[in-house]
Amino acid sequence: MTDKPFSLVFIEALLERCLGAVEWQEQGDPRMALSLADDSAAAAGYLRYWQAPDASPLDRMLHMRLMAGPVETQLMFIFGKPASSMPHFHAQAVQFPPAGCVYNVDLLPRLDPVDHPEWFERVFAPLRRPYRQATADKDNSCNQAPANPALALYMSPYGIASSQTTREELERVSPSVDAYLEHYLSLAAESGWDECDAADMRARDSRHLAKFFADDMDPRAWNGVYRIIGEVSGRQLKALIEQPAQR
Repeated sequence: MTDKPFSLVFIEALLERCLGAVEWQEQGDPRMALSLADDSAAAAGYLRYWQAPDASPLDRMLHMRLMAGPVETQLMFIFGKPASSMPHFHAQAVQFPPAGCVYNVDLLPRLDPVDHPEWFERVFAPLRRPYRQATADKDNSCNQAPANPALALYMSPYGIASSQTTREELERVSPSVDAYLEHYLSLAAESGWDECDAADMRARDSRHLAKFFADDMDPRAWNGVYRIIGEVSGRQLKALIEQPAQR
């Protein structure tokens, strides 16, 4: 039995699987320590940051842990290299007392489905079964429409996202989340992600992430971050997440 928050246990299990599959190099320990805006001596979490090998289609992996009293936010990202079409992986769990949470998992697309249907088949077809297993259960809140359709436009139709729910639902859905990650890691072990116009891919990725992380795309989330750790630190944190690894 662990005293760790269940949201942290959930994300750390995903991180452990990734660290066993790719030769990541952690940058800093942690890369950024977070403290409360109104008390710089009080810890509010951290950002851990790993850089992928040069030969990998992956670029960086991050875990943000944000603590605000009894509320715990765990955000995990794995980004494909900016010049490639390797999708990005995203998982999140927000925990609040006594045993409530919200969660989501998705692979963020890098190409247009009309112009590149074969890419979408390669990336998303294997997710049909785990997606169905999670969303077909009427007792799971993730069988509902996305809570933020504006943000969902920059994600994929295979995203699994809950409304306010319980630890029990997160545990029921965890096998589907694991399947998403296993599929993602299998894609990362394959070749064929290079695109003929690397500069165009970099530019598209920059535009995509700028919209995805924009304050006005999810104002409740980002205003909450700024309220906890201050706007200056919050924007530094966002920049570390959004910007490609320095190679």
